[in-house]
Amino acid sequence: MKLFSKRSKTEAYAVELSEWFLDARPKISRGEEGSWRVAFEPSFMVSTLQWRLIGARSIIVTSEDDGHHFGHPEPVDAEAKANDAIGESRVSGVKLDERTGDLSVSIGGAISLEIVSYSSGYETWQLYRDGEFFGAVGNEGLR
Repeated sequence: MKLFSKRSKTEAYAVELSEWFLDARPKISRGEEGSWRVAFEPSFMVSTLQWRLIGARSIIVTSEDDGHHFGHPEPVDAEAKANDAIGESRVSGVKLDERTGDLSVSIGGAISLEIVSYSSGYETWQLYRDGEFFGAVGNEGLR
């Protein structure tokens, strides 16, 4: 059963978004004041506070892991760990959850980058295209 007879703006945008990101090379880096940047080379960038990278069997690393020791001699460098796992892989698919605004990016065959919306009111991630602000996502999808 289809809940909506007409495609929503968020759903239509998600289709367009997946076409833009397909075959882009993601790279994660620290931003300012606890934020993170995910560049989708050559022309897109997502700014967010929280993300997680999931492998075939478990979570590889999250933004929340950064700087924690977890019983190891050195703290986790989430940026390095994520980029090492991604390597030269490229985006193979994108899903945008229309209800929450969560973005799930399939990378290669076995890795997913999830950018999770964690607020019902704030825009939790923003998209920039060629350096210009393009859209923001919060609860209930794209704005």
